[in-house]
Amino acid sequence: MNAIALGVKATTLTPFCYHSLMVQSGTATLPELISDRAIAFGLVASLGWMAARVALPDKDYRRDLSAMPYRASVFTADHPRLLPPLVKRLNLDAEAGLKEKIQNVAKKGNLKDFFYTQEVPSEQEFRGALFGFDPFAATGEKELVIRIGLHRNGMVKLERDDSVTRVRLNAATAALFGRELPVERYCLHTLQLTGRLDLPDALRETRDWQSVVGDRSSAGQSDPWT
Repeated sequence: MNAIALGVKATTLTPFCYHSLMVQSGTATLPELISDRAIAFGLVASLGWMAARVALPDKDYRRDLSAMPYRASVFTADHPRLLPPLVKRLNLDAEAGLKEKIQNVAKKGNLKDFFYTQEVPSEQEFRGALFGFDPFAATGEKELVIRIGLHRNGMVKLERDDSVTRVRLNAATAALFGRELPVERYCLHTLQLTGRLDLPDALRETRDWQSVVGDRSSAGQSDPWT
C-alpha cells in the first residue's frame, strides 16, 4: 500500500469546545483550528480501532499516534466563529465531595462551580489533510463522523476535498518523533503551527513521523508507510 495525501473537509454537526484560552470567568476555544491530534483520535475511535480497557493508559501521544496508520494536519477555518459565552456548572459536591480542602479552594476562586465556555457553532467548515491512509476508500463511505471536544461532545463530518492543496502541520507533534520544524504561530504547547506546506511536501515530512513503538497489526491494518 502506498502512502497518500488526502485533502479533507471537516464540517461541525454540533457545537464543540476545548479549554484552549483563559478568559474572564472561564475558557474559550480557538475557533479557527481543530488540532491534528483531535482529528487523529476522533477518527481512530470512529473506525473502531480503540482498545477496550478497564482503566485509561498513561498518556503517551507518541505511542498512540505510532499505532495509527495515518497522520493528520491541523485543520483550519477561513471564517471562524464562536457562539456567545455559555455558563457551565461544576457540581463540586458530587464531583469532589464536601472535603474541606475542596471547599477552601473553591472559596478562594481557584476552582469555580460556575464558569463560562465558548463553543464553535455547527455548520463551521475546516479544511486539512490526512496522510498515509484513505479511510473513505477503506470503509467505502463518502462521509465519516467523528467526535471531538470536551467529553467528546462535538460531532464533525469528514469528507474528501480535492480543493485542499496546502496545509499546516503541528510542529509539537513532529517533535514527538524527533523532527524539529519551524513554527509560524505558537498557539498552545501542544499546538504549534508550521507555515503552509504543499500536500506532497507535507506527506514527505509526515512519513518521518514514525516510531517502533506501537503495533498496527493488532488492528488488522496493513502499514501504508512501508
